[in-house]
This record gives sequence, structure tokens and C-alpha cells, in this order.
Amino acid sequence: MLSAAVPCVGLPHTHAARESVSVTESEHQVRVRLVGIESSGVRTLLGAMCGTLQPERAGSRTWEDIEILMSADRPGGTSFDDTDILIIVVSASQGVPAELGQVWAAAADRQVPALIAVTHIDESGTDLEEIAAMCRRVLIDGGEIFVPWLPILDDDERVCGFISLLSEEIVDWSDGGPVIRASEQRHQELIEEARAELCESVMLAVADDDLFGAYMSGAAIDGEEIESQMHEQIVRGLRHPVIGTGIAPHLLGVGLLLDTIAEIGHQREA
Repeated sequence: MLSAAVPCVGLPHTHAARESVSVTESEHQVRVRLVGIESSGVRTLLGAMCGTLQPERAGSRTWEDIEILMSADRPGGTSFDDTDILIIVVSASQGVPAELGQVWAAAADRQVPALIAVTHIDESGTDLEEIAAMCRRVLIDGGEIFVPWLPILDDDERVCGFISLLSEEIVDWSDGGPVIRASEQRHQELIEEARAELCESVMLAVADDDLFGAYMSGAAIDGEEIESQMHEQIVRGLRHPVIGTGIAPHLLGVGLLLDTIAEIGHQREA
């Protein structure tokens, strides 16, 4: 089991650690379409994102001052006329259905930012990297598919939290969470190679010539800057994050998904 965590209440940079917020009036909206086969848990995920804990076909939630309007579809009848963000929903226990490839390609043609949400990650034996590899084989159009938050397992080999490759923070659901805490040296050593690869990949794709030149000259780039560039590249369709979610423990990973949507919303406004 993970060591005792520090509650995230009051901590700075609680990015990716909040699973519920008050719904308030917002001038900024983003329209999100979740697409998955019926058994993928797409409606259950939408309900969890709305905070209802019941399967839903449509709903909304305000998160980080962004009003997120959500709807769920099956592959085949998806329209992108009123879609700002596509979320492809796949089940960790079922793999990636081939029909999702057509939806993915259509979104790429229309330059709609696309994410991948993996449901049922709370089941034992789930390998998020393996699922990401399957996504790369089926969802072949568009940018790079990558995993920004690596799962952490408890003593029963079940996912109980995630560690960010960029901030190296841990979001922990092992005690019902989520709580946020700094990672330990052993965690940082395990993700060192993957973190370096992601940072390099992001920096080599930056659109800012001055920032790119600074990176190539060996200047140290702030981690928050790299994270901002990563989200900007998601908006541009250059990369697509894979985010694991589950219902137990309490809405595992759902806050990370909402945070990513809100970041994309803010990037679109910039």
C-alpha cells in the first residue's frame, strides 16, 4: 500500500486532484462528446464526470471556470458540428473496437482535439501502457498517443493512484481520496526515462521559435511551461492523452480527465 498521503485541501497547484467543485455561472463553455460502445461504460463515465454517479446520456459541469457540456454517443452516428473536444472511451477489459477508428479519423479531419478515456481501470491486472499501445494500432490518424499519468498499484495489484510524468506529483485514491502528495525518490527513479522522453517530445514540437531555440541551446525549461506546451499541442491535435478512470475507489481518475478538458478550454481562449 502507498504510504500515508497528505490531504490536498489547501495545497497549492492542486491541478488534477479535485474530483468535485461547486457548479457556478461561467462565461466559458466547451462542448465535449464522449464516444464508445455500450459496454465501454461511456454513459457511466459521463455520469461520473457530471457528479451524478448515475449513467447519463448528456449533462454538464463547471470545472476550473469552464462550463463543460457533455453528451454520449455510440460509434457510427457521431457528428462534430457542435463538438469542441472528442473523448474516445474504451474499456480496459475489452480493448479498442475497430469502429472507433472511423470516429477518430473523422475528428482528425475536422481538427477536433481528442482524448482517450480508459474505463474499468480499477479492475486488477490493468496495464495502461498496453492499452495505449492498442490505441496506437487502431486510432492511426492524428498525433501522438501518450500516457501523461502513470498508474500506481496497491498491494493487491489494483490501480489506486497516478503519478504525473511532468510534475512528479502523486494523486492517491488508496484511502478514498483523492489526495495529492509529492512523490518519493523511488517513484521518480521509476518514471525518469518516461518523463525525459515526454519532455523532449513536447519541446521538439513547440510552435514558439524562441522557446524552441532556448531548449535546443540547453537552457532549463520550467516544468509548468512544458505542461502548458503539452496542452497547447493537444489543442492543435499533435498529441492525445490516455487517461485511466474507474468508479472504485471514489471516481478514480475522473478529476484528471476534467482537469485536462478545462486546460484545453483555457488554451482555446488564449
